[in-house]
Amino acid sequence: MLFATALFAACERKPSKTKEQVMQERLVERLERWKTDMSKKCRKEIETKAIALTDSIIIVQAKQNRDTSIHSLIPGRPTRPDYKPPTDSVKVSRF
Repeated sequence: MLFATALFAACERKPSKTKEQVMQERLVERLERWKTDMSKKCRKEIETKAIALTDSIIIVQAKQNRDTSIHSLIPGRPTRPDYKPPTDSVKVSRF
């Protein structure tokens, strides 16, 4: 009787998967992996473009907000004065 119970228990295992079922499961796994990889790739691409756009906007704003008022406070060069050497009216004397 014990032998019959053990034999019966051994026969009650789950039926094995068919080749078609295994192929279908692997296909589903590969598709899920592909979707995950594509999602990561797209997210990385979008982040790269967003960073480049943000950096360029920050650079433009920094250039526009640069304080250029100090340049207007520096006066320009003065014009050269009219210079006339004095006329020497004293004669050179010899000793």
